[in-house]
Amino acid sequence: MMAGKIFSALLALGFPIAVLFCGDAVMSGASGRAAAIHQLTDGKPNGPRPLNQRWFGYGSDAAQAYWCWLTPAGRQVEKRFLALDLLFPLLYGGALAASLGWVWTALERPFHPAWILAPLVMITMADWLENLIQLAQLRHYMSSNEQYVQSRWIQLSSCATIVKLWLTSGLYITLVGLILNFLFTFSGRRLANDAAK
Repeated sequence: MMAGKIFSALLALGFPIAVLFCGDAVMSGASGRAAAIHQLTDGKPNGPRPLNQRWFGYGSDAAQAYWCWLTPAGRQVEKRFLALDLLFPLLYGGALAASLGWVWTALERPFHPAWILAPLVMITMADWLENLIQLAQLRHYMSSNEQYVQSRWIQLSSCATIVKLWLTSGLYITLVGLILNFLFTFSGRRLANDAAK
């Protein structure tokens, strides 16, 4: 029985992580982003980090530098990726919600569900905001002959990126904590039951 609980706990942890990483890889591949970046870096991991992966944000100069580095073909691919990426929060958010909901229920609802739902809604909104602004600003950058972007919009996109990345990490840490709590609580109950017998 303990083995079944451990398997369920590992599945609850592994499912959203697999969706996050596999989904990102699939979307990067489907949009052509992975191939475009690989071609520009010649397979070496020394190119600039995509804007949506910058934990401490970015400014208008960094956005322009990244889009300039991409080349015209790469910018078209980036537009396609940003449009596809609008669906991604629903996938990884749904997987994370399912795992958190399962372990929350298994622990007999130790706190109000708003502590799970509110961050999930904020992550989804931040991800959409980030993508929509970057998409609009990339179009603006391309239509201005690669001269400028609107720095206030880029700052807002940067804030959305920071919120998305840190809140997502926080929810994964919460999930790990809840799963450990579930395993130790279950082990403690089992030991107590064995002692009572």
